[in-house]
Amino acid sequence: MPGTVTRSGCIGSLGALIIAAVLMSAGHPRGVIMAAAGGLATSDVEAIISQGVAAANTTASADGLRSSPGNKRATKMVIAVVARDGKLLKVYAQPDAWVGSQDIAIAKARTAAFFSSDENALTSRIIGVLSQAHNPDGSGGAGPLWGIGNSNQIGITGSQEFRNGLITFPGGVPLYRGGLVGGVGVSGDAVDQDEAVAFAAAVGFAPGAGVVTLGMTPPVVPPFP
Repeated sequence: MPGTVTRSGCIGSLGALIIAAVLMSAGHPRGVIMAAAGGLATSDVEAIISQGVAAANTTASADGLRSSPGNKRATKMVIAVVARDGKLLKVYAQPDAWVGSQDIAIAKARTAAFFSSDENALTSRIIGVLSQAHNPDGSGGAGPLWGIGNSNQIGITGSQEFRNGLITFPGGVPLYRGGLVGGVGVSGDAVDQDEAVAFAAAVGFAPGAGVVTLGMTPPVVPPFP
């Protein structure tokens, strides 16, 4: 796949923090990989990213973003994979993907991982639904998770290596290998396109029988070309 991949072998805590700092400050990281942990091997992380890139290349961008009526273009995504504890394992940015999507993709992956478990699996879309100030038509009161976006901030529960806030819209999907092992987050287009690519990236890492699932159905989006 396009982009430069930098691998880290066995690194200590200081090395991990240095790499994390470089990653978070880089203008356009295209494949910085950290030591795999939390049940995901490096080969698993690479497979998830590859599946996501393939899906992004065959998913049409939403009209008004990269596409317009009569002129369809493929999406350009940032795809992030984290371990169960939120440790960033890899973030990959397709050429011309939005720089702002780097932080969003990581936060989506962490949101899905942080609120799933060996017994329940939910997506960042569900966190969004439960954290709204009111119903879509403006009626009703705040959802039970209203304000959750203020949690898990840097300096409260961890460093950039493990926390960068939560995201309350679609595009984050938990990853399973027997039990919960992490999450994948995708950002770069409309949220349905983001989520569709995230589910495609997570193929082979779905929750097993007996896991209670919420929002674990991919949206239908137009293909490209």
